[in-house]
Amino acid sequence: MNWYHRKLNLQYDPSIFNDIIDYAKVTEWKDGYDQNGLEWNVQELSISIEQFPILDEIYQGLNAEFKRPSFFLSSVKPGGLVNHIDHRKWGNFGIPLLGDFSNSPQYYYDQFNHPVEQFIMDCPTIFNTRMLHAVPRKREDTAPRWILMMDVFDWVDNLFKKVDNNKIWTNTENFKYE
Repeated sequence: MNWYHRKLNLQYDPSIFNDIIDYAKVTEWKDGYDQNGLEWNVQELSISIEQFPILDEIYQGLNAEFKRPSFFLSSVKPGGLVNHIDHRKWGNFGIPLLGDFSNSPQYYYDQFNHPVEQFIMDCPTIFNTRMLHAVPRKREDTAPRWILMMDVFDWVDNLFKKVDNNKIWTNTENFKYE
């Protein structure tokens, strides 16, 4: 049983994200920071529905209850992200865009720092960010590793129930759920 994530069997043509990838290649990314102003080993690039209408299709397709979609690209730097909890949101909906994710799974840990779950971001995935989690990445792995993220401002268990009951997605022009 997966307690902290759910993978979605979304069918789509990856080329629908080419404009976002092209934009990301020529735009300056920002270093990630925590709520105390400490720099994290990640870079992020905010993007909006106004810039890329395909994002609205993702938001409309995902049957979520919250009303303020927030999108960004995430790139974990070589060396990875240490154990942490995200404090400003409940979770993320991530779609891998560019890179090899097989050597950098996401891990979840209990309060004693024992691993309890892991997954590889190899398809669209909803995951809990209020549980202790980390993303290790080898220092020599310097190739791009970009994920399109939508912040989830709803208790992720509500979305997990929808996944488990096949009510998570409303098919749209570019995305079909199987």
